[in-house]
Amino acid sequence: MKVCVFCQENVDGKNAIPVKEDRIIRIIRKVKKALNIAQLNELYVCEDDLKKHKERRKTFEKSMLFASVLAGVIVLIMIGALVLSGRFDIGALVSAFIIGAFVLILPIFRYAPALESDVPQKVYSASGLRLCAGSDIPMQTNPAKTRIATAPEKKTGRKKRKDGVK
Repeated sequence: MKVCVFCQENVDGKNAIPVKEDRIIRIIRKVKKALNIAQLNELYVCEDDLKKHKERRKTFEKSMLFASVLAGVIVLIMIGALVLSGRFDIGALVSAFIIGAFVLILPIFRYAPALESDVPQKVYSASGLRLCAGSDIPMQTNPAKTRIATAPEKKTGRKKRKDGVK
């Protein structure tokens, strides 16, 4: 099903922009598949929610930038304190990186996915509808009838090796 990430409504027949599949979305999908709760929706942002989504994405990017700078400063201060104290403690070094990672993870809770383009397009269901050239009118196509016939492959009687050598 094609769903808007902002309002969670079906976007079939509406103008919408597809969401870019990035690392965070892939991780969320893997976790949901592992828990058997995956719905495998195609994610979009409908035209009505586009402005709100762009504002939300902008605030996410700002908070991620601030968190990365803050995490870097915290790690540098903690490593600097280790160097200035004259003692090297592996536990303090590891805790510095753990705190930095924790600070970097916090903005992900306000995550807003990136969009593939800025121009909304009509979204149709996967039932074989395509747009006619230069218009918003859908036309029905049957992929089985438009298949190009090809000649069958010759069988030489030899088996191909897996390593590619003849």
